[in-house]
Amino acid sequence: MSLHVAHGQNGGSLSRQRQQRGLGLLEVLLFVFVLSGMVLAGYLGWRERTAVQTARTEKATLSQADQAVITFATVMRRLPCPDTDRDGAEDCGANAQKGWLPSTTLRLAGADPGVAIGQLSYLVQRGTTEIDLATLSDSWRPLAYDDAVPTFAAMRDTTASGGTYQADILTLTDLCQRLGEGTGATFSTALAHVTSSPVRPVAYALVHPGLADEDGDLSLFDGVNPDAVNAFDDPNRSPLLGGYDDLVLERSFSSLQAAFSCQPLAQSIDSLALGLDVVDQVDQMRLDNIDAAERAVIFAALGAAITAVELSASIIEAASDGGNAAADAALCGASLGLAVNACAAIGPHVAGAVLAGVTSALSIASIAANVTAAVLAGNALVLADSGQSPSSVPCPVVDVSRPLADALAERDAAVANRAQLQTDLVDAQARLTTANTARTNAINSLYAAIRNGTGSAQIDDRVPPLIAAAGDYVARQRAYDEAAADVNNYQTLVTNWSATVTDYDAMLATRTTRIPVLQAEIAALNMQIAATTDPVARDALIATRTEKAGELLLLQDLTTLNNERNNAITERDTASANLAAAQTALALAGPALTAARNQYQTTYNNIVNVTQYSFGPLNAFVACNPALVNPCPNGSVNTAPAVQAAMTALLGASGDTGSVQPQTTSRFVSPYTIQSEIDGIQAELNSADDRVTRAQDQYDDLLAQSQNPPSCNVTGSGVTPWSPAAAGGILVNTDIKGGTR
Repeated sequence: MSLHVAHGQNGGSLSRQRQQRGLGLLEVLLFVFVLSGMVLAGYLGWRERTAVQTARTEKATLSQADQAVITFATVMRRLPCPDTDRDGAEDCGANAQKGWLPSTTLRLAGADPGVAIGQLSYLVQRGTTEIDLATLSDSWRPLAYDDAVPTFAAMRDTTASGGTYQADILTLTDLCQRLGEGTGATFSTALAHVTSSPVRPVAYALVHPGLADEDGDLSLFDGVNPDAVNAFDDPNRSPLLGGYDDLVLERSFSSLQAAFSCQPLAQSIDSLALGLDVVDQVDQMRLDNIDAAERAVIFAALGAAITAVELSASIIEAASDGGNAAADAALCGASLGLAVNACAAIGPHVAGAVLAGVTSALSIASIAANVTAAVLAGNALVLADSGQSPSSVPCPVVDVSRPLADALAERDAAVANRAQLQTDLVDAQARLTTANTARTNAINSLYAAIRNGTGSAQIDDRVPPLIAAAGDYVARQRAYDEAAADVNNYQTLVTNWSATVTDYDAMLATRTTRIPVLQAEIAALNMQIAATTDPVARDALIATRTEKAGELLLLQDLTTLNNERNNAITERDTASANLAAAQTALALAGPALTAARNQYQTTYNNIVNVTQYSFGPLNAFVACNPALVNPCPNGSVNTAPAVQAAMTALLGASGDTGSVQPQTTSRFVSPYTIQSEIDGIQAELNSADDRVTRAQDQYDDLLAQSQNPPSCNVTGSGVTPWSPAAAGGILVNTDIKGGTR
């Protein structure tokens, strides 16, 4: 028994030893697991920091290379060609667009790309000749005044093309010119581009290959970057499951224009070019045509006088338009350019209507501009001819008394017209009140005739349907008349707008040949106006000149001419659609009017041809006589004549019958007619208010002009102008230098 116990105690000791050994191993394994986790976490953190630092390094590398390309272009006035054989030097002969960044070439030009030979891939735009950014040629030249188009917008002719300007001045502006061409070029896959959606053409682009061949094609460059001839991947492309780690930097045409300050660069040279043109003009005036300045003074004064006459004409025409505004307001809207509106119902006469609505403000500005022109021409004359003194130069005499009187007359006429319309409105409203009373009394008289002195009659209920049917007929008749008027008006609009489109098409077709003809005719008219002393003949010449000047202005403004033609087409098509709708409305209004007339006749006859009490039809009483000769049945009273008279008084008129339809002069219809008149007067009043406002503003503007005429102060003395040769030399030197600084 004791041995058993001893054995049991020994066995328990061995078990505890085993447990102690087992716990030690578990602790070791747990320690190793925790340590491994810490190491893994540290590794992942290190890897993430390394990736971030790598991305920063790659971006910095691309940025430095990009700056080197910009520096190279600034110095060499073109972009570098790609390096196609990985020797660090650009290769321009093959006209390739894609290769390696030419690091050696960049460094020789004083630009440090900061990368080893062949490290970065490079794509440059070498599409068509106009947008080949790696080629240097004389693409840009300063602007010159274009005599054919009268604007400062023609590129100067060089000696190589028969002009006088120096050829082959190669500066950064030539690269800017190609960049400008690139922004508007039509894209094709032959152009250098990135594979965005949609695809974008580029001026140039750079690619850093990253650290690894992520797509496994034995090239550090991934995606389309190593193989596509004219393309790089979209710079916004993100790595997908480790298959792409390239970094792309893209330069657009617009970004390079901004980087090189292309616009202010070109404008700085163009400003000098404009100065050279002015010098040429002044020198030509001094050497060849001093008397041209004298004529300029004369014609500036003439221009002021002509403008004053035209101003009077526009005021008078505005008065005529204002007087007819109510009749034409619904159909007015044809525009022949120059902010001038003409009424389509009057007919589109382009030459005569273009300047018909010139505003007084523009005319006043024109007078002031002519005086200013006279001062400038006088100063030019004094400067060009030392024999002239400021006091010898005549100033324009600006006389706006005639247009001022016309404007005052128009203002007074507009006020009087509005006052008359207000009086007419009050009168019409009074007549409407009277007519409504008369209609009510006529209806009551009909009831009284039917009742014949009694409280009611068996046919009292026949009167309300008659009144309703009469009112419906009047409404249907008005709808029919309005539809017929709409058809007529819209047909007129279609006809006139079609003629307008034809006129504009003819102007566009003959524009280039018509412009010089008009210019010659206007010049001849100017001479005739200057030589004519008869005011009537002079005014006629001025009117002719005004028409031709209006047509010339429209022909010279191709954008406005096309816009007006397109507007005319739109108006014609709109009028055609409205005409079709009006024709449909008219087709529906006719049957509706007939149905309303039939219903009216039925309700009319229901009163005249009915059985009154038990004595027979009402119209049978016409022949009976309550006297002895032909007594009425059962001694009844003959009420038919009184009822018929009441019906005629309400619905008919003298010499007419109201049994077919209510007469327009009847007491029933009269209130409707007067209400239409009131509506028309109210519409005229709205136009009259606008007319008064415009007339008052016009008069105030002219009064201010007459009280404060533009000053004419010619000053200065004769000097020798700066020679065109000296000015041209400065322009050429500035162009060679690359603009002003």
